Amino acid sequence: MNRQAVRAVVHRHISRLLDGRSDFDDNTSLEQLGLDREDIEELIFHLEDELKLTAFTAEEDRLLKSARTVNDLSQILLEIGRD
Repeated sequence: MNRQAVRAVVHRHISRLLDGRSDFDDNTSLEQLGLDREDIEELIFHLEDELKLTAFTAEEDRLLKSARTVNDLSQILLEIGRD
């Protein structure tokens, strides 16, 4: 799994949550996009499924707490994929 592939999946899923809106970049805050904790949690589950990742509860908690931007989300998913 490479960075570009993860980034593309993250952007596609966020865009889908935003009804096709794609006018955001990697540094855009998830909160700025209007995503609340529940939206982000749902997004993480879908991303894990698509990327065939299994995160332990502690990793998912870390994702929820530290994923502030689109890039943060991609980076943490890459870390989980390496474990």
